[in-house]
Amino acid sequence: MPEFDLHPFPGQDSGGVSIQGTIARTPQAITLSFFLQGNLGDLVLPTATERNRCDNLWQATCLEMFWAEEGTKNYWELNLAPNGGWNVYAFTDYRTGMRQEDRIAAPAITTTRTPERFSLTAELDIAPLHANNALLRVGISAVIQYRDTRLSYWAFAHPEAKPDFHAPQSFLLRL
Repeated sequence: MPEFDLHPFPGQDSGGVSIQGTIARTPQAITLSFFLQGNLGDLVLPTATERNRCDNLWQATCLEMFWAEEGTKNYWELNLAPNGGWNVYAFTDYRTGMRQEDRIAAPAITTTRTPERFSLTAELDIAPLHANNALLRVGISAVIQYRDTRLSYWAFAHPEAKPDFHAPQSFLLRL
């Protein structure tokens, strides 16, 4: 099961927080886990109270996965909020053709929290999109909101001058 570490955008302080995770794929699903550790008291991490499909989750703390089939321009974006909100969007090309991906059902989401650690695991059924078990390019990222309202942007890599999780160069994992 591949493990990952996310890093804040250059020039942004981690605030004493680290973000790691794991990802695994079967022909039917992707299971994605995020582990936030450290000074969590400064972060906005609302308790899981809903499991609704929501828009604009990236405007607050949001854990994300972007993926595309190898050799294609279209891609998908998964947004997961600590409160249980979620959504999946499809794009036809880099930042174009965005629409809600209705072929994807609600992921199974579990969260746990202690004063020093927050974890979120989501299992997403991708079979309606990738029945042929094609090789996927994956990028994993996070938007973290602090109690003082500032946001920080975390990813495997930051290939652009500004935070841009849609950049194909940041889809570094192969599943």
